[in-house]
Amino acid sequence: MWWPAIVVLAVLCRIACAQDVAVENNAYQGLVVAIKNDLIGQLCDEYVVSIKDLFTNGSALLHSATGNKLFFGEVTIVVPEGWTCQDAIGTSDISWDQAHLRVGPSHPIFNRNPWTQQPRGCGEPGDFMYFPETFLLEDSTIGPKGNVLVHEWAKYRWGVFEEYGHRADVVYPSAFRSYEANQTIRHNYCTDGDVAGDYYLCDGENLDSCYFIPNVDQTTGVTSSLLATPFLGSVVNFCTSETHVTDAPTKHNLLCDKRSTWDVIREHPDITATSPASFVPPTFIVRSMKPLTTGNKLVFLLDITKPMQEVLDTWEYLRDAVRQFILVEAAEGLQVGLVTFTDVATTASSLTTLDSQSNRETLAGKVPDAATEESPNKNVAGGITKAKEVLGGEGIVILVTENTKEHTGEDLAAAADGTPVWPILYPHELGVSYGIYQVLADANSGVSVITIENKIVNIGIGDSQSINNRVALTRHLLEIQDATLEDNSLKQIVDDTCSGLSCQMTLEVSMNNYQQNFYIEIYFSDIDSTSIKISVQAPSSGNPINVPVSQQTSTAYAGTGLQAGTYIVDVTRRTNAQPVKASLLATEQTASGGYSIKLWSSIDLQHLEYTSQSAPTLFAMVGNGESYVVYANVTATVMYSGQVTAELVFRDDGTGADVTGNDGVYSAYLIGPSQTGAVSVQVAANDNSGAAKLVTITRRAAPVEVSDIGSSCCGSQITIPNELPAADQFALTQDEIGALTGTIPANFPPGRVTDLRSSLNSSGVTLTFTAPGDELDQGTAARYDVNFRRDDNNTITTHQSNATQWAGTLVSFTVPLPECDVLYHITVTAIGTQSQSQAGKASNEVREIQSCTEPPSTDPPGSPPPLGGGAIAGIVIGVILFLIIVAIIIYLVMNRDNLDDVWLWQMLTCRCLRKRKNDDIYNPPAPRSKSSGNDVIRNNNTSSSGPVRSIDDLYSKPDLTAKKKKKMDEDDGDGGFGERKRRVNNAVPMNNFADSASTASTPQPYYSRPDASINQVGLPPFSGEPNYGQPQDYGVAYDNNPNQYDMTQYNQQYDQYGYSSQADGYDNAGYSTDRYDRVPAPRKTKSNTQV
Repeated sequence: MWWPAIVVLAVLCRIACAQDVAVENNAYQGLVVAIKNDLIGQLCDEYVVSIKDLFTNGSALLHSATGNKLFFGEVTIVVPEGWTCQDAIGTSDISWDQAHLRVGPSHPIFNRNPWTQQPRGCGEPGDFMYFPETFLLEDSTIGPKGNVLVHEWAKYRWGVFEEYGHRADVVYPSAFRSYEANQTIRHNYCTDGDVAGDYYLCDGENLDSCYFIPNVDQTTGVTSSLLATPFLGSVVNFCTSETHVTDAPTKHNLLCDKRSTWDVIREHPDITATSPASFVPPTFIVRSMKPLTTGNKLVFLLDITKPMQEVLDTWEYLRDAVRQFILVEAAEGLQVGLVTFTDVATTASSLTTLDSQSNRETLAGKVPDAATEESPNKNVAGGITKAKEVLGGEGIVILVTENTKEHTGEDLAAAADGTPVWPILYPHELGVSYGIYQVLADANSGVSVITIENKIVNIGIGDSQSINNRVALTRHLLEIQDATLEDNSLKQIVDDTCSGLSCQMTLEVSMNNYQQNFYIEIYFSDIDSTSIKISVQAPSSGNPINVPVSQQTSTAYAGTGLQAGTYIVDVTRRTNAQPVKASLLATEQTASGGYSIKLWSSIDLQHLEYTSQSAPTLFAMVGNGESYVVYANVTATVMYSGQVTAELVFRDDGTGADVTGNDGVYSAYLIGPSQTGAVSVQVAANDNSGAAKLVTITRRAAPVEVSDIGSSCCGSQITIPNELPAADQFALTQDEIGALTGTIPANFPPGRVTDLRSSLNSSGVTLTFTAPGDELDQGTAARYDVNFRRDDNNTITTHQSNATQWAGTLVSFTVPLPECDVLYHITVTAIGTQSQSQAGKASNEVREIQSCTEPPSTDPPGSPPPLGGGAIAGIVIGVILFLIIVAIIIYLVMNRDNLDDVWLWQMLTCRCLRKRKNDDIYNPPAPRSKSSGNDVIRNNNTSSSGPVRSIDDLYSKPDLTAKKKKKMDEDDGDGGFGERKRRVNNAVPMNNFADSASTASTPQPYYSRPDASINQVGLPPFSGEPNYGQPQDYGVAYDNNPNQYDMTQYNQQYDQYGYSSQADGYDNAGYSTDRYDRVPAPRKTKSNTQV
């Protein structure tokens, strides 16, 4: 199973946390710290010493921060089995995944940062604290370790949240615009003094990338808050109402309605029930963890007092449920004993190994046919003591007793003395306290109290227990077996019900991912036992349904080769006193790749409690071995009495019921059921079409670099690295049983917007957010009220929007600001459809101010301002000029052979605009020096062309006579077949001079310090960290030696085509004054071949 491995889960419905921490004489008692078994055993003593130092320092700070009221008392440190530690004495039943504080490897996202899993709301406890071993063993780069412990303890114990922002978090940013005075940027810390530091990427209007890095050395005089700046040694207090920064966009301000951390903490019973006291240092006990086993042994402890017989079918249902469990449902090889009790306890059977049908039948026959009529009194503690004797060691006890009136006066936890005892309260009268049984369950890790309501129905001849209770008994026995004795046992896969003298039930098996053996069980009232006739038909022939195993109120059919399809159960009987129910039981195949789902709630699945304003929250995680899955698709179907009452969609995006996005905890409100009682919950999960990723806490292989700090926990959403591996393809389901308690209201208030964003545009302000539901996270709200609160006088203007969407859908609409040049604090509230006066909580707050003189920027944020008329005219003129130039170029290219040199000369000298032939500029200026060569424009003495060598040459009008004569001669000899063109194409080109390769090294990219990792509280890596990615000095090694170019090979090439290499202008000694002078060689005669 994967759940013992990592972050899952302190409060599973069945895998509970260690016994809750309690305050005794101002000290927290019962706190458990556990070390993960894949750390380094040789460092055991170092781990223990570090944990002791952590709590000793943190305890003194906790005492002063709580007004001298609280400190840590006895702390138990549990080390892995087999480790050798000097101080270890005895063993502990508490496993690593049940501890309050867990020490393990560095996290792939948070790395060395301690963190707390907090899926619940303000004032509610977290699941657990997690401290990486690197934080304990190495020098802390995120502040005094005692401060960090108190920081995490406050979140875990009292349900407060971070009072700082997170980089690149649009809801809880690292820095934001204060709009005070010059609208300066300020850091997002709740402190009673200024925090020195630097801002980065904070230019412009869009501050999404803006962040702040504090400077510890330059910050002085700050004493609060421990939830904001624990990295400062001067910080020793929580924020109070006097020092709290209410307008800071922090997670705590949103979830706790802008109350200070101390205002939330001081309402906790830990504070209200204690008075100041002197500080006492904590004490420590070190124990070794022993394997979490049960010895595969079980003892039934059955109440046979008179109340168990007073209502028809009460005892019969229990008797048949236990017998059927022994005969059919118990795992092969399980050892089962039987004890009954009234005011005295009796051993009905010692442990019997269920390895043969005869053993099963013998033990089932020892379950009493009826409860006693004489004794109404019971001695539960005596029964527990007797059951322990029968166990003879490790194992569990299933206690089934009535709770129609409160039972007190016994110390059941003392009687259990560490033995897990599961109390099933049947029948349980609603409103009757079961505190004595809750204490018994809490004394044993992983145990819950199970209640089965005393539902009485009239069947015509008197009162009887509801048939639903018969089904519930079997479900709970299977649940306990699966949780404690057998990792993968029988489960109720599907059920159905029918009424009437003749009726039919259908059991639809949607997926064939179960083992071959299965059972179909039919439950009915005792009054139908003598007349009922049942037949079972499989989806197809060839898979027989075997002879049933029958009890007085149930029948079980065994089958092999479970098929996907519909199993049909036909029933006929003489009476119609109660409905008939059928269930299909099967064992799931091991999920592909080891994937599995765990489901839990705010308390546990047996206490899904409703209030007038809230619904219970369900949490789920998907895991695979040492990993948990993010980006999965998780849903659930809730059934009550065989009917679907709710279809839930779980979220892990920080909206709706979800507190932190991408933390692997999927959340949903349980909306839909209309009455309390037992429910079944089937959770389904898949890989979300390949989008799911795996987050794995790995073993420590080497010391972690000081700079490798990781992301802080936990903003609106956790940033998931792209390099995390993708999950395998998977699709699986998990069935659980729960109990709805409290009073379910007719409707719930609308949900809350937790991710509101804004941007100014020409029409006003555009608001974007995830739609809340009409009832918490489900349905569609009637409207959204946009509330504009003026910053100067707090008056509120409300705009109503009907742009509503289904819960979970992205919403975006634009509304005008009431006035310009006024700073507004903007929130959104959802209004319900059932009552226009029923509104959800206000959203997180955004702030906007629109200038009266300057137009706002257009959508989207960050876009350039709109173009003016002048700019548009300039663009049009530029485009026209560009097109004219392109047309000229095309014309020149297409007519290059027909253009004479005078036209080209006129273009180059801008003389195309002047037509006076006797203009002096046509006459060349006096030459600066004698020239013996020829150029491409001027040809005064020869028929050849040469290059321009001076301004005199450029301004000399060309002589076109020789060129025209040459062109006519070539045209005459062309022959009409392109010979001239072929001569041009076949000409041998001159070799160009090769470029010299640069010897400069390619510069490395520059990674600036502001881009380095940020730790738990936004503190930068400390100064001793290595320099990552810093560039070396740029440099180019050029050799200015004129002899670096060897011209020998080029001179040889010039000689090959009849030119003098010495006349070319380059020799091996240096540069010439005239590189273009060359002596022409005699031209070779080419023959003109006519085709």
